[in-house]
Amino acid sequence: MYINLICDYQLRPEYQRLVGRKEKVVYLSVDDSFGNLLFNARSFSRDMGKPLDSVSLDLCEIAAYVYLGDKAVARGRYEKWTRNLSYIVPVRNLELWNSVKEILTNTLATLSGDNIRLHFVPKANPKESEEPSASVKSSGFPESDSSCLFSGGLDSFAGAAYLIQEGRRPLFASHYAGGSLKNVQADLMTAIEREFGKNFHHFQYRITSRQNKRAPHKYARKESSHRARSFLFTSFATVAAALRGLSDIFICENGVMSLNVPISDARKGSRSTRHAHPLYLLHFNQLINALYERRFSVQNPFSFWTKGEEAALIGATNLYPKIKDTVTCWGYPNQTLRYPHSNHCGYCLPCIVRRVSLIASGMEAYDDQYMVDVFGPRDKLSEAQLRNVEDLAYFCQSFCTLSKTELLYRYPELVMIEAGAGQSADDKIGKIIRVYKKFAAEFCSVTSGRNPDLVATVLQEASVFATTL
Repeated sequence: MYINLICDYQLRPEYQRLVGRKEKVVYLSVDDSFGNLLFNARSFSRDMGKPLDSVSLDLCEIAAYVYLGDKAVARGRYEKWTRNLSYIVPVRNLELWNSVKEILTNTLATLSGDNIRLHFVPKANPKESEEPSASVKSSGFPESDSSCLFSGGLDSFAGAAYLIQEGRRPLFASHYAGGSLKNVQADLMTAIEREFGKNFHHFQYRITSRQNKRAPHKYARKESSHRARSFLFTSFATVAAALRGLSDIFICENGVMSLNVPISDARKGSRSTRHAHPLYLLHFNQLINALYERRFSVQNPFSFWTKGEEAALIGATNLYPKIKDTVTCWGYPNQTLRYPHSNHCGYCLPCIVRRVSLIASGMEAYDDQYMVDVFGPRDKLSEAQLRNVEDLAYFCQSFCTLSKTELLYRYPELVMIEAGAGQSADDKIGKIIRVYKKFAAEFCSVTSGRNPDLVATVLQEASVFATTL
């Protein structure tokens, strides 16, 4: 049975035939008067200095619905992780969206791991474009040659430095839901402009739920895994590129987190994030090429980098004091609010990867504090706080000790990753394994100095478990 996400504030007659009997309904709407979601198209148009065309407006709205719809429907545990989601979406360009329905379905299913069904319907009283709210011309913005996601995290901070050093002039796209992250992003961009002596076009857009007394249906957040949020980020970066006549779109994410080899059996598929996975980027690239009838190139320049290599890149500039201000934690800001001196929980997977990478690259002195020390005494950590670091310890020990053949047998996902162009499959696999082996060596080196018993304890428990099967 499907859960219907009706992207409107009311159940219009044309939607009713698309909703099955006894199926649940969730309402999502960006309507100015009656909507429960916030998307200010006019503000976005102003930040671009150009009117948003109807295709771009459709894409922005669909991206907002996917992002907030993902958070409005709870996942189950174990085999109930995957959801059945049916989107009913009013659009301005019905024929165009029906022509890309299969590509979009594959894109969203790859990213979220859900069973996706899409129904496009004509939008009632549509605006064909959205004019800027002020007389701002695109000629008044700094020159750009590409579009780049800029989240305020360590990867995007390093990515900005890398692209600028390579002679690129990116337009930076930043999503925020609340003011704290907006300030972090702006502060980091100021540091980048100061370091390189150039101004860059940096726009920030806000997509979130909103309290609206006139909205007939209130929004309720029920899921925190955020598997579909990358579609929002890449879509808005694409619209910015399309409006400015740019072709290259960059998403900068280290290989350990983007290539998505699951660190345990419980994390297979979308239980591990696919926000920058090569297969998702491939599908998304096909989608936007078809939508705009032109060629874009969506790239991750850090696919085969470790986070430690990114940190070393920052360390070679004068930007390293700002490392502590970057935000990597999956739980930010809700999970870290009660700790005024830290933006990092310390026990989510991104926090552990970040901490290990900064220690290994000699940059620990410039890191943020962590709420929880996962390398501290084991008996002082909860099961939830231990789970990620113990899974990672077993995973890294495997990459430190197993041969290539053994790794391919244990982790068949290595063969499934589509990464790189014009290279043999063996070249791709070799590069992927190198990334993981390098990080694994960093992890084992750090743990041997911080908690020598961690890996040994995990391996011993795994051995005991295996003998009971």
